[in-house]
Amino acid sequence: QPKTKMEGQGIPTMGHPPLPLETSGTSTTPTIPTMQVLNLSTTSLTERQSHAALLLDLETKKRAATLTDVPTLHNHVRDALRSRGLPVRLFGENNANIRDRLRNSMARELVLREGGVDVQILQPGVIGGEVSGDQFDIQTKGEEEEEDVSTMTTKYTHASEALVRAREFIAEFSLKRSKDRLYRERKLRLGARKRVRLSRLEGADQHVNLRRVHNFKDDYNNVDYDDRESDEYVVMKLENMDNSCRSLYGTIRSKSLEGSQYGDQRALSAIATSRSNSVIDTYSSKAQMFHNIIATGGWSGSIKLWDGNSFDLDLLSTKNIAHEDRIMGIALQPLNTGHVQNSILATASIDLTAKLWALSPNSNYINTEDLEQDSEDNANNEVGKEKFQITEIAHLKGHAARLCNVAFHPSGRYVGTTSFDHTWRLWDVERSGSIGNGDNNNENDKFSSTELLLQDGHWKEAFGIGFHTDGSLVSTTDFGGVVQVWDLRSGKSACHFLGHAKRVLCSEFSPNGFQIASAGDDGTIKIWDLRQRKLYASIPAHSRLITQLKFAHCNDVYNNTIRGESFDQNGEFLASSSFDGTAKVWSTRDWKLLSTMHGHEGKVMGVDVLDGKGGAIVTCGYDKTLKIWK
Repeated sequence: QPKTKMEGQGIPTMGHPPLPLETSGTSTTPTIPTMQVLNLSTTSLTERQSHAALLLDLETKKRAATLTDVPTLHNHVRDALRSRGLPVRLFGENNANIRDRLRNSMARELVLREGGVDVQILQPGVIGGEVSGDQFDIQTKGEEEEEDVSTMTTKYTHASEALVRAREFIAEFSLKRSKDRLYRERKLRLGARKRVRLSRLEGADQHVNLRRVHNFKDDYNNVDYDDRESDEYVVMKLENMDNSCRSLYGTIRSKSLEGSQYGDQRALSAIATSRSNSVIDTYSSKAQMFHNIIATGGWSGSIKLWDGNSFDLDLLSTKNIAHEDRIMGIALQPLNTGHVQNSILATASIDLTAKLWALSPNSNYINTEDLEQDSEDNANNEVGKEKFQITEIAHLKGHAARLCNVAFHPSGRYVGTTSFDHTWRLWDVERSGSIGNGDNNNENDKFSSTELLLQDGHWKEAFGIGFHTDGSLVSTTDFGGVVQVWDLRSGKSACHFLGHAKRVLCSEFSPNGFQIASAGDDGTIKIWDLRQRKLYASIPAHSRLITQLKFAHCNDVYNNTIRGESFDQNGEFLASSSFDGTAKVWSTRDWKLLSTMHGHEGKVMGVDVLDGKGGAIVTCGYDKTLKIWK
């Protein structure tokens, strides 16, 4: 634009002052003055740093509330603090305060790494926006760690050879059982659809025909294989199952207290009964010898065996001071596994150990009915009075805190334990103690334990444990209200269930294979569907915490319902015990209450089911008594 006269004379205009001109040859170009950067005053910098520190504290608190990977064990917390250059313990701190301090430190690191707060302002040496060498190293390190996090992958530890062999065995064992179970379930479902279709077509005449078929094929041995697989035969099985279920429910509703015994000097805290995985094994010599054996453990640390077939619950054997402290869990090996003549008992105690015990017939046993009443020699023969001998064969040591529960794998070769150290462990029964060492006289080797797996993953104390009927899965519960399901064949977490308001103390897989029951402090029983991985039913069962759950036995639903054997309970009911002083029985078809058993004067600590007609229930309580309901 042409210059005005005033501009030509060097008089300032209303805008900016004229720029100085530089002469370079024949042309002139304006020069721009260099910008000067002024440092912040000490007061302003201090205020900015205080504001940034306040924002950092707020972001740290938000992030700390969402952290889930904070170490829980004391030695892990200590190592994490030392790696960050922080003191292990400050004056007046307890374990919870130390872990909270570590949580805040980890959250602060994440906030700084993600750039939620300006790092430069927080450094005291920042002047005029320049970053010192140390601060640049910190930022560069954070960027590198952020890149590492983005490329991070899940890593697994190498399994031992023993664990690999155990997983191979479990996979083979579970696949066979699941194949048989799914085949039976498929046949029954097809039969159910066939029954509905026939009932619609033929009406009431079909039931007459079914009764005729039942009468004609009443003898199982005279039925041909092809006839057994026919649609009419499957429908007949369903009719027998329904009739058996109605008869069983009628028996349960009329249950009453039949026998009671004082089981210990202190409270009875754990109870277990012998079980068989198949009907064929029920007739074996071992199954007949250990049929309906009841094992109890108490706060005195003693173990006792009782005869569930007797009216008075006859005492079969006693092992005093089996543990140095209270016994919290007890389990009996399935009857169709292990040694031909001996059975194995597992116990878990708060003395940080679990133990395996061999149950063997007492060769010196003398039947008390054959003794003379005036024979002092026989009366003083305490060894001859016990029908079984309880011999310690292995110590299972490794947990860092008190043990809570113990359970046998359906194969009988493995034992699982839970503990307050937030872990559960898998042990090899056949390679532990004197079972795997034969006649070894070395005490250290004789009672050594073979730990196959140490599995963490619970952020609270782990308590309940239960194995799937196929042997492929195991469920563990914790005080955080979580039910975790693990795949034993791969070692991975299969799924987890959330829904309990308080601690979960027990879990039990249903014999049908696709449902799991859990219970705890909130007094409710929750049924979870493993197929859909969601809650199936919620039962407001008790007014106080529930201590134990047990499903009815189920040996072989498909192959034995046609026989009309009344001892097979087909998993038709679920028993529960509670601190409210009652034990209850629930229908697994509609989850309605069948019976409530009152008899204990205090808390009911445990419950289990006996084989046989009607499914007898046994309970133990805080009142030191063992009771049987028939």
